[in-house]
Amino acid sequence: MTDIPSDSDYLADATPHRGSACALIMAATESDVVQTVRFCNENNLPIVPRGAGTGLSGGCIPLDNALILSTERIDHLSIDSDNRTATCGPGLITKQLMDAALDQNLTYLPDPASYEESTLGGNVAENAGGLRCKRFGVTRDYILGLKAVMPDGRVIGTGCYNQISGFNLTDLFIGSEGTLAIITEMTLELSPIPTPGDTILVAFDHPSDAGQTVTDIVSAGIITTVLEFLDGDAAACSNEYEKNEGLDQVGAILLIETTNEDMIRKICTDNNASYLKIESDPKKADQLWKVRRNLSLAAKAVAELRLSEDVAVPISKFTELVDWVSKLNKQSELRINSFGHAGDGNLHVNFMANKDTTANRALIDQNVALLMKKTIALGGTLTGEHGIGLEKRQYLPLEFDPSTLGVMRDLKTICDPASILNPGKIFP
Repeated sequence: MTDIPSDSDYLADATPHRGSACALIMAATESDVVQTVRFCNENNLPIVPRGAGTGLSGGCIPLDNALILSTERIDHLSIDSDNRTATCGPGLITKQLMDAALDQNLTYLPDPASYEESTLGGNVAENAGGLRCKRFGVTRDYILGLKAVMPDGRVIGTGCYNQISGFNLTDLFIGSEGTLAIITEMTLELSPIPTPGDTILVAFDHPSDAGQTVTDIVSAGIITTVLEFLDGDAAACSNEYEKNEGLDQVGAILLIETTNEDMIRKICTDNNASYLKIESDPKKADQLWKVRRNLSLAAKAVAELRLSEDVAVPISKFTELVDWVSKLNKQSELRINSFGHAGDGNLHVNFMANKDTTANRALIDQNVALLMKKTIALGGTLTGEHGIGLEKRQYLPLEFDPSTLGVMRDLKTICDPASILNPGKIFP
């Protein structure tokens, strides 16, 4: 157990929020987690589980001087190549699993943008998506079972850890944001390495044309491996960070990985594409992807204060949403841009200000509220993959009726009657 200085990174995640904690426990084993949880339960001490702290919803921010329990050192890994599975600890970095699987000529298909730094436990807690989610699915689709410590210290196994038929507890814990149990181990499904397709970078003068292209690709039944969207301001922001060919002044761009090159080229042309480049060479394709991969670093470089929200809408409403964000950017005193996994209607919106001031924080809050209300009006959802955490808990009643919220609260009470596990998250 260690004391926490007020400037510690363990009090924050990738949002502007910062919490307070009484102590930090660096668990190295499941037994460490059990003993810590039992101590907290006996002393009615709130406990906040934490991985790498790359979350964007405030989900691991400690409230009310809670105890932080880091699982980053529980990072064991074993691969069963015959059965195409991996068993690992929650602290394992996603890329470490990908690299180890590659050595066995296998791959882990979910690929969150933060795969080089995020932990698998965090991926499970938030049900992380990724660039390839439209074709291959999200984290939930690859979890075969979990081991977890309940808030009273009991250790349970779900899925492949318990072959007896019963309730599907695995799905209950995936995406529960550390509010129901603390994951101590997981078994994941690995896959053969898919055949890569060509990478296509397409630019448009108007974001609505890019949005319509996304709708047309999905409506045509084309399942792309990757279909990423950046609006004009996001492309400009990335281009300021590192110059990219053909992206000086655009309304929006799409980055597509596909084996249906001819069909997609025609759809892009029909929707007034102003620039189109295709690469089949993986090394050259990596250069095209820089505009997307650099965006987070670029946003940090230009803004002292930044909040990134993720929403998702039906594909038929995607064009309307990206148009709306573009207009909001023009009207607001903030710099606002959008990008995301367009294939499943998932749009990430950056709210940025040059200075971190109380006024700018209030302005961001006002604009975020507008985004949430617009998303729900379009039949969408408050989060595509980042989770609710602290950031969106006040908006949950916009999406869920009181009865549904009541059942969610009941489940929380059953699993955690003392409400010591990550309190203050998800529920308003």
